[in-house]
Amino acid sequence: MPTTQQITDIVEQVRQRLATAERDHIFLKITGYKQDDDWLYITVEPSRPGIRASEHANFMSKVERELRQQGNDQVLLVPALAD
Repeated sequence: MPTTQQITDIVEQVRQRLATAERDHIFLKITGYKQDDDWLYITVEPSRPGIRASEHANFMSKVERELRQQGNDQVLLVPALAD
């Protein structure tokens, strides 16, 4: 089970990755996260209107793979829509 600091580090790493993706016209932001057992779920929503988070599923999968390569095996990015 990751520590609070490890979770904070992972979330910040994802936040930075999403910020750099904007130059490739991928506009997503983290809107929350939750740890359930050993899994960390990071909720991702579009940061601009007219875009669906699900349109960027390939990118989110790539970020998850990058995290796994760094030893963060149980992290999922969850696409969501703003209320």
